[in-house]
Amino acid sequence: MMHNPSRPVALLVLAALNRLSGHLAGLALLLMMLAGAVDVIMTNLNLIGLPSKPVPATTEFIATMMVVTVFFGISLAQQRRAHIQLDMSRLVSPRLYQPLETLHHLCHAVFYGLLAVLGGMAAIHAFSVGEFSAGAYDFPVWPARVVLAAGSALMTLQCVADLVAVFNPRWRVAPDDGRPADPPR
Repeated sequence: MMHNPSRPVALLVLAALNRLSGHLAGLALLLMMLAGAVDVIMTNLNLIGLPSKPVPATTEFIATMMVVTVFFGISLAQQRRAHIQLDMSRLVSPRLYQPLETLHHLCHAVFYGLLAVLGGMAAIHAFSVGEFSAGAYDFPVWPARVVLAAGSALMTLQCVADLVAVFNPRWRVAPDDGRPADPPR
C-alpha cells in the first residue's frame, strides 16, 4: 500500500481494517445463507421420498454468523456513511454544525467503546467458564461475544476518526471512494 501524504497513515490502516472486516461480514452472510439453505433442504427431503434430518446446530451457527455480519460490517458502513441518517446540516446555522457533529461522533464513540469493553469482558467470562448455548447441541457462546467486542472496538476507532475529521479536513473521507471529502456547507 503506497502512502498518500495527504492522508494520515492511521486513516489508511483503519480503512484497510474496515474493508477486511466488511469482507468477513460478507463471508459470514454467505455461510449463514448456505447453512440455512442446506438445513431447509435436509429437513424436507421426505417430500421426495428420502429420509430427512435437520443439520445439527444450524440455528446456533446462524445466530453466531448474524453477529459476525452485523458487528464486522458496521464500521465499514460508518466509514462509507451508508447508515440511514438524517442530515440536518442545512437546517441549523453553520456555526452550530461543528458542535453538533462533535456531540454526534463523541456519543457514538462512547457508546461503541462501552459496548467493546463490556462485550470483551463478557467474552472473557464466557470463555473462562466454558459457556454454551442451550440446545440439542452444545455451541460455544464466546466466539460471538469476541466478534461483538472486536467489531465494536473497530467501530469506536471509526467514530474517533470521524470526530477528528470534524476538526481536521485531512481526516475527512468521501463516502464511497476513500478520497478526502468536501467539508459540509
